[in-house]
Amino acid sequence: MDGEEFFATFVKCLDEVKRSVTDGADALSKPEDTSNVPKAVPANTYVRLAYWAMELGVPLRKDNPSQTLEVELKALADLGVHVEIILWDPDVVSGNYTGEGNFAAKVALGNQLVAKVLHGYKDKILVYLESHPARLKGLGLGLHQKMSLFSVRGRLKALVGGFNMEAEYWDTPFHTGKHPITPSDKVHTLHDTALLVKGPVTLDVEAEWLRRWDRQVSSDSFMIWNGPPRYKVRGAIKGLLKDQPQTGDLAISVLTTGVSAFSTEHSIRDEIKTLLKGATSYVYAENYQFFEPEIVSEICRKLKTQKQFHVCVVIPDQACDPAQANTQLSRIAYTRMLVASFKDKQGTKGKLDDALRGLRINDVLEPVNHENGVYYKVLGAKSPKRWMEGAKLQKRPAPVDGQKTASEPLEVALELIEGVDLVDGETPRVQFYCPVRFPAHSDQYGDSIKIYVHSKLMIIDSRHVIVGSANFGHRSMEYDGEMSLHVQSDAFAIEVKRKLFPHYNVHSQKEVPAALRDDAHGQYNQVRLIPRSPGDFKVNKEQLPPYPLDYSWF
Repeated sequence: MDGEEFFATFVKCLDEVKRSVTDGADALSKPEDTSNVPKAVPANTYVRLAYWAMELGVPLRKDNPSQTLEVELKALADLGVHVEIILWDPDVVSGNYTGEGNFAAKVALGNQLVAKVLHGYKDKILVYLESHPARLKGLGLGLHQKMSLFSVRGRLKALVGGFNMEAEYWDTPFHTGKHPITPSDKVHTLHDTALLVKGPVTLDVEAEWLRRWDRQVSSDSFMIWNGPPRYKVRGAIKGLLKDQPQTGDLAISVLTTGVSAFSTEHSIRDEIKTLLKGATSYVYAENYQFFEPEIVSEICRKLKTQKQFHVCVVIPDQACDPAQANTQLSRIAYTRMLVASFKDKQGTKGKLDDALRGLRINDVLEPVNHENGVYYKVLGAKSPKRWMEGAKLQKRPAPVDGQKTASEPLEVALELIEGVDLVDGETPRVQFYCPVRFPAHSDQYGDSIKIYVHSKLMIIDSRHVIVGSANFGHRSMEYDGEMSLHVQSDAFAIEVKRKLFPHYNVHSQKEVPAALRDDAHGQYNQVRLIPRSPGDFKVNKEQLPPYPLDYSWF
């Protein structure tokens, strides 16, 4: 679902909880009537939320913007419904990492305001600001999950995706560049995705929510909640399997990563790697980031061993990345996969080999031997290191007898590789795109509105769909707490494609890899996926942030 549908779905679920209390029934068709409110709401009727970022004033209803999140949640509490909220609270390191203007600090202020206004309301709303201690060597952790749980007498629905509860996430499939509710002169196009699920899988979603909730009183927590004892025991209230509908033919699993202060789970990353190993046709991904080293390495192995395998990635335009860090890392990942996709020594790979052999390293007079295909390699990085601090990514040539092996910055190899044209008739199997919206009067890139891709979605072989909060970057997979859903279903994957691609006006067979083509594209004529090459993501060093970038873990 897009932004408009996400908030409409959220409201529909709230209304279902509300009407189960006011009408004594689950149906949504009955008019709201508060005259017959039961004296006691069932303990297993509640709303539970966990978000990285939340705004009190976010409008929830398009037809009535005054119905904000604060208004709606207080209305539930007025009826006697428990509302329990977990919000991220950054540690000292994260809150001060880049100094003044830190994004995490701004998110923290919004979350703290939610806690100040809502916590303790009518003794029904609790807001738990959850923080992790900083890890060794100065790295903080973020609870980046975004989930909503709605229980009507123990029957659960769960909303999981990339959306934060903030006004900027409102958008339509047309991405017109204007906020669909709040009047604003600012350009607004934000693309995200989410799923609504019911059935037994919701118990796994709630189990993760409860694991976080229980950190208030657990022995490994650095934050012991000092609220009324009755809030602590609310964690014992949860959905039961007998109350969940058992119908449906979708295989859905809940994936998490980095959810504990002292250990890191890798199930999102491991699941993606497993699915890639078994893939036969393609991987499509759209994400705020795409450069997680282990995922990229697995894709490279697949590209080397399977000639028909295609990779299609949609990421935000470079203009959406002021710090340029994501752009540079995407460029490295893109180049690495592109190089791995070439096999024929008589084709582009042969041209690359010749060019790299002719590259002279520092004071070495003889050409460097690259027979082993070692185009570049990280020096001194046998295991992942800290996030973007300190070391540089370098190119290491294969050893040459009688000569001292020297190193050059990776930039040299990237520029050389990008300067080699494809052999005639050779189509790249790795394609990166950035979505933009052109105005009615122009088809020039400079006049276009850049669509901010916040989605965290992957489709593999039109069989597996992964949607959630996890960016496909190293920090999300290694450090932060994330949640994604894996849906295994050919029919569902096709439906996702049919609903998703019209956002981008995908029509031409040249616009996406052959494996992604279908005939169910919309007629939205202004949004386009702009194909990119690694060279298009070239970063101006003067634009880089004042703190050093670390690619050592790549």
